[in-house]
Amino acid sequence: MHVRLHPEDYKGYDALGAAYIQKGRETADVSYDELARQALNKSLDLVSNDPGAVSAKTHMAVVAMAEHQFEEAIAWAQKALALGAGDPTPWAIMGDALTDLGQYDEAATAYARLLGPDGAQEPGTAYEHDSRVAYLAFLKGKSQDSKNLMRAAIASASALHLPQENIAWSQYQLGDICFRSGDLQCAESAYQAGLEVQPDSYRNLAGLGELRAAQGRYPEAIELLKRALGIVPFPMYAAALYDLEIKAGHPDEAAKEYQLIQFICGLNPINERLFYRELALFYADHGFKLEESVALARKELEVRQDINTWDILAWVLYKNNRTEEAAQAMQKALAPGTEDALLDFHAGMIEASRGNPEQARMLLQRALALNPQFHPLHSDEARQTLASLASPPIQHETAPVTDARPASIAAVSNPKGRN
Repeated sequence: MHVRLHPEDYKGYDALGAAYIQKGRETADVSYDELARQALNKSLDLVSNDPGAVSAKTHMAVVAMAEHQFEEAIAWAQKALALGAGDPTPWAIMGDALTDLGQYDEAATAYARLLGPDGAQEPGTAYEHDSRVAYLAFLKGKSQDSKNLMRAAIASASALHLPQENIAWSQYQLGDICFRSGDLQCAESAYQAGLEVQPDSYRNLAGLGELRAAQGRYPEAIELLKRALGIVPFPMYAAALYDLEIKAGHPDEAAKEYQLIQFICGLNPINERLFYRELALFYADHGFKLEESVALARKELEVRQDINTWDILAWVLYKNNRTEEAAQAMQKALAPGTEDALLDFHAGMIEASRGNPEQARMLLQRALALNPQFHPLHSDEARQTLASLASPPIQHETAPVTDARPASIAAVSNPKGRN
């Protein structure tokens, strides 16, 4: 309404763009990104070359991040900084993009620019700094530092009265760090705190579902993931639910999740691009469309070179019996020293397939020590592999798709039996 009454108010269009960005965060609806772009472009049409345009250009960087256009995000952040307004916020977005590009040292340098003179915390940027540096600390294997920083960020978010979604997201980030580093009690507290702030926080519902699965509470885990999917249909939630339905012996229910994953990822070109690596991982985990899984992982690597992308590329290469290439990719994933049971599991299976039983044993034992139930299916596979390491090296077989899937899935998605 404001911009209709005041069509020459560049701040109004910027505020509208920011509102669309927030709505996109809350709903994960990519259409809000395009609406935000339109509003921000209008703001920049009105004012583009003086300090008044800093906010709109920074918000443009946020939209680019949401669309996984990381180089574009850096370019917009640089444009915002070039206006010389003294607002450090664009450094946060630049650091985020550099993190997704796997340039962690450069990201740390960008985040340091959020601090005041002599490294002092400024009230307005403490949350922006601590929440981001927390993730970098986790990536570098400093899990306790990471948790401490994330707790400080949550305290800052609450003191600043940030939107409920932002605080709930921060609690989810803390929970995810805790879960991946094996601190299940911390993960439980964080996810529950996030749901207290925002009861329909789909991220915290899904995180709690993952935790319940690790605790062997499968009916609760399934219900929580279904609730998360009912709010936002993310393919990774459907993939997690697929695994739990298989674990529970419900192949027909799993088939529905398979169909949902295919639908979500193919809904539009943006969705397809956003979920390359989730789809690649799902295919590789279950022996589906293995050649396509490599193509998807390589497409993701073209735009994002963080440890998770290298990990997924390594895993899909392993599943395609390309173990030496898998080992090279896995080296990049393990390089920062991240404490993550799934990373160690993938690396252990690759080393076992290469005929390196001692290295494989160390990695698989480390994964299970970190989190004995890190995955509904892979945890058992890790234990079985450990028990078999005295035998000849594992020879991974690429099974036909129709052997890997429940019959109900194969009939729907592969009627002619072709991969």
